Amino acid sequence: MAEIGDGVLRGVERDGVRRFLGVPYAAPPVGGLRFRAPRPPASWTGVRDAGKLAAKAPQPEISGHGYVGDEDCLYLNVYAPATPGPHPVLVWIHGGGGVMGSPHQFNPERFAEHGVVVVTLAYRLGVLGMLYLPGVADDNVSVLDQVAALRWVRGNVAAFGGDSARVTLAGQSNGGRTVGTLLTVPAAKGLFAQAVVQSGTGVGSVVHTPEEATRVAAAVLSELDVAPDGLADLPVKRILEAQQRVARASGTLVTYRVVLDGDVLPQRPGDAVAAGVAAGIPLLIGTTADEQDLFTMLQSGGANLLGTGSTMLDTAATEKATAAYRELLPDWPAQQVRDHALTAGDWWLPAIRFAEAQHAAGGDVWMYRLDWRINPRGRGMGAPHGLDLLLMFDDLDNPNWRFLFAAVKPDRARLQAMATEMHSAWVRFVTTGDPGWAPYDPPARTTMLFDDVSTVVDDPAQPERLLWR
Repeated sequence: MAEIGDGVLRGVERDGVRRFLGVPYAAPPVGGLRFRAPRPPASWTGVRDAGKLAAKAPQPEISGHGYVGDEDCLYLNVYAPATPGPHPVLVWIHGGGGVMGSPHQFNPERFAEHGVVVVTLAYRLGVLGMLYLPGVADDNVSVLDQVAALRWVRGNVAAFGGDSARVTLAGQSNGGRTVGTLLTVPAAKGLFAQAVVQSGTGVGSVVHTPEEATRVAAAVLSELDVAPDGLADLPVKRILEAQQRVARASGTLVTYRVVLDGDVLPQRPGDAVAAGVAAGIPLLIGTTADEQDLFTMLQSGGANLLGTGSTMLDTAATEKATAAYRELLPDWPAQQVRDHALTAGDWWLPAIRFAEAQHAAGGDVWMYRLDWRINPRGRGMGAPHGLDLLLMFDDLDNPNWRFLFAAVKPDRARLQAMATEMHSAWVRFVTTGDPGWAPYDPPARTTMLFDDVSTVVDDPAQPERLLWR
């Protein structure tokens, strides 16, 4: 049992971990609350069962056929050590390009086994979370959902043995980019003490101006053939179908973005970090060595759930970058050269620039890169986008990520050794504020390279980095 502000919860305890699933942190965003900022959840009498995950946010099915989820999705899950606290807290924001993903994809019990309270949360996605239509929709409701969840953590995590003063906010892909954004959101100030940005797509830069967001909203309305005031009454499936058609035509992996509205998000996140708004928040940030490998594989198989192309580079910039990399890496296969250029443009360079901004503002920052490869170069996916999830959660049997190894069966001992090392580094950061290697400090640019034999090096791949000046 756990008693929080809204009532009493009955969870499940197994193997030293207590689980409280499907806990409401906001009122269901349905009916008149569609497109509106989250409202407080209703309290309850008696004991509420918290033994089952709630619905995912509405989204396309991963197979590309049909849709799953429910608008009544603003719930979170708590995984806590059975031992007395206070324990440090890890709040996890899932990825999925802003249109997919859920807490269902992750099993954070290994963190709880190592003394960390973990909170995973769902939030509104795509058009339902990032539509920019002033007067019809509140701005940036997906961000406001995340802020509401962080406020819930601040007010209630002590009931699960968590220390509300020792909260680390972490996420991967769209979740990592979101963490980079929340570092600069005024409403989130003081709600977390540390941050982890994993493979944050274009972190610090990928937001929309009001003009850009207005064009996306107009495209969605055109696809739906509806006036703005008719959106609230449309079936969710019809909205999602239009959402995906607009995404496929957008020419970018990230079509739906938070907006520089002057209130929820007053400034572009990278600029705000450079100005020092997050200087007091220790930051762990990094990427995988071959992020783009995942998207090339998915698109070659016909999966086009997010869109295509680069998030940060237009067609001309992509070709220019590819040509420069071809000269630098003349012995690499052509597709791998292009993928490596896109990996740098969309993930590696934005992470470096974000780290540079945090350091220049006086903040503490540590950098890493996952170089551990599934296949040798030229023989399939290397260290693709998402591989870090299996490893840092130390959750190698998670069925949601099994497709990464569809073409090859990895050496289990080798895989487990890498998972143990990455997971231990994340636990150290969450519990002590130091992952175990020297901070990032230009010009040294000290970076941990996770591999079969992990090494700490200065300014890895310097010739590639200098290409982007």
